[in-house]
Amino acid sequence: MYKSVSTNKMLRTEVEVRDRISDLPDSLLLHILSFLPAKEAVATCLLSKRWRPLWPSLATLDLTRQDFRRLKFFQQFVDKMLKFVDLKSVKKCVLRLSYYEYFRPQKISRWINVMMSNKVEHLELHMMPGKGDFELPSSVFTANNIKVLKLSGATGVLWLISTVTVGTLSHVNLPLLEVLHLKDVKFPDVRSLGMLLSACALLKHLAITDLHGKFNCSLDIGRLNHLVTADVPQFVLPLKVFSNATFLRFHLRLQHHWLLVKVTSDIPTFYNLTHLEFTYYSSDWNTTLKYLHSCPKLEIVVIREFFCSEMLESTTIDVPQCVSSSLKEFHLSGYQGKNGDFDLARFIMKNAMVLRIISIRRAFGSKATWKNRNLKRISTCPISLMNCKLLLG
Repeated sequence: MYKSVSTNKMLRTEVEVRDRISDLPDSLLLHILSFLPAKEAVATCLLSKRWRPLWPSLATLDLTRQDFRRLKFFQQFVDKMLKFVDLKSVKKCVLRLSYYEYFRPQKISRWINVMMSNKVEHLELHMMPGKGDFELPSSVFTANNIKVLKLSGATGVLWLISTVTVGTLSHVNLPLLEVLHLKDVKFPDVRSLGMLLSACALLKHLAITDLHGKFNCSLDIGRLNHLVTADVPQFVLPLKVFSNATFLRFHLRLQHHWLLVKVTSDIPTFYNLTHLEFTYYSSDWNTTLKYLHSCPKLEIVVIREFFCSEMLESTTIDVPQCVSSSLKEFHLSGYQGKNGDFDLARFIMKNAMVLRIISIRRAFGSKATWKNRNLKRISTCPISLMNCKLLLG
């Protein structure tokens, strides 16, 4: 008897909650549906008559191959969605394909062109073609309403090597683009990449990972005046491009091994930069100090590798403004305990007046005795503040 009463009470509660949600206005229900994959959003029409007319007015189309048991079902679903959904209401389109399967390039291009023919503001294409590369249709680069563009391919998955490719661009029109992410994207030449970036006058967030193509020189595209964050390959773009950013992460491109020893001679002043991460290859302290002197408001520095054999004469050095007045965190990985990198850590610990955390991580493959030996050496260095945390690992 107790179980029956309890069960009935639970059922009444579920019905009440369901009815309460159904009483919400269409705008809120459509907002809820925007967080669901398209397949699940369409399935809500089975809940009640209240939900049935909603899915054709979806603001987000999340079309993911892995949500379907067979490729045939996925292709049929996408075709029907693009036919029956009111595309004028769609603001965000996401297309995710999967590994190991062959998708006809003509079909994918048709899907993309249908999406781009309307006022889409956010486009994500996660293309993982099973055979060869997929060339993006030119409509992707002439969408004058788009604000977010994320393109990604796949490389090095077992024996699979495939990329999303950009054809030779003759015209780019992305006047409203604010976010651009490129991962495993192949460009035919430097000029096409430069044309794309130069056309993004309002770009705020840029991320480039595993860029493919013949880039035997740095691109000179002027300055991205509205840029806030950048996560880009090291030395592919001149530093002046990012001079207005607040967050910079430079990651190393192994394809550009010929640039590893390049020393940046023209470093602009980064008046807004508060967070800097980079992999650094140098044999002198002058370039290191140029970076620090050029970032007066820097609060966080992350250096993933540092190869410097020369010692620093701290008595002859002018302490950068950021080190003495704003630097709060300093992280150094790939530490080998040599005079150069030890000197860098000691210099920061001694002169950083508002430092809260200094983290030093040993180089990969270092012996287990590294931590104990270097803990004693680093701990003898003077620290400007008593409450600064020293982390070794």
